[in-house]
Amino acid sequence: MGSDAIRLALISPEFPAPPTSGGKKRTFHLLEALARLGMVDLITFSECPEAEASRLVQAMCRYVHIVRLPEHPRRLLPFLARNLRRVAQGVNPLIDRFSEASVRAAVERSLHHETYDIVVLEHSWIAHYIPLVREMQPRARIILDCHNIESDLWRQYYEHPPKFWHKPAAYRFWRSALEQERTYLRLADLVWVVSETDAERARALAPSARVQVIPNGTIPLPREALSENATGPPILGFLGSLNYPPNESGMRFFLDRIWPAIREAVPDVRLMVIGRPSTWLLRRARADAHLLVVGEVSDITPCLRQWALMVVPLLHGGGTRMKILDAWAHGIAVVSTSKGAEGIRAAHGEEVWIADAPNEFAQAVIHLLRDTAARQRLARGGYERARREYSWETIAERARHQITALLTENDVSP
Repeated sequence: MGSDAIRLALISPEFPAPPTSGGKKRTFHLLEALARLGMVDLITFSECPEAEASRLVQAMCRYVHIVRLPEHPRRLLPFLARNLRRVAQGVNPLIDRFSEASVRAAVERSLHHETYDIVVLEHSWIAHYIPLVREMQPRARIILDCHNIESDLWRQYYEHPPKFWHKPAAYRFWRSALEQERTYLRLADLVWVVSETDAERARALAPSARVQVIPNGTIPLPREALSENATGPPILGFLGSLNYPPNESGMRFFLDRIWPAIREAVPDVRLMVIGRPSTWLLRRARADAHLLVVGEVSDITPCLRQWALMVVPLLHGGGTRMKILDAWAHGIAVVSTSKGAEGIRAAHGEEVWIADAPNEFAQAVIHLLRDTAARQRLARGGYERARREYSWETIAERARHQITALLTENDVSP
């Protein structure tokens, strides 16, 4: 590239490859979009940098710097001590490790590497780096990409804690996230959010912030690659890590309140769960031969080709659910709660079936398993919506347009 090429840096709190989770997928595809605009450097973090799949991002980046994070032991006593310290200090769990002096110093050294036109910070977990970026890169425009509005997530955890004794900590972290977002959203030159719902939340927190929607996306299969539902017993699917509390509570809700009615009506039905499992789910699967726990996979397509329906029984959460977009991209019909489909443009009965009460959810699944034509109409509607509005190619072009517009403005102050 010539000397006038746009120089960009993307700072991500998690290594974005392989793109096996929603957050990693978003960061990975935005990194691809930035690479088409100019020279892009990646500054990211890991407890074990040497174990990361650097080759998956090196082709897109001129420079990759993986900052080593302090190890956080997962044993019970260190975990409890760590979280008690966080509660006492009012520092959220996803923020504290990026605030340590050694980590901040490593980021500062990386920002000496080049003079940038654009610096993108992924997740509001690292929004507190905005003043450092402003100091080190005074000419750069700063974009904060909020995958979620974290204060809204913590409010939900506070109002609906998994265990009642979680409530004081959830309250503390909710108030901390509010302060964090009110402070830092307004300091970015541009704030990206994933939906109009989150845009309204962001503007309420920081009325002076410049907020734009860059939705989550997917990669729709070519029409000719879509296959009809597999023969044999019908399979319902769920996609998502059970380490993420909204996924865990949603799966408990489904298995306890919805699954028994479906099993009674459709005795040969199976439920396949893709994503990092939890201990309780593995125990449940050992007692239920119809519950298939696959775990994490590098390619979801072979699994999704076996599904008749995707279920999204979430009661809490933020952002938008990439699992719905991925189902649409594979021509899979979706039954979801209202919360599960929040932030996604979709019409009930046309692209997604919305059901909130346990009995309504179970009856929707049973109806669609029995009515192949209705299920296929729903799947086609979702697939066309994904192609029109949620293709990563379309979203990347939107992001590049916003960056180009940002660079043409005269006022570089936040």
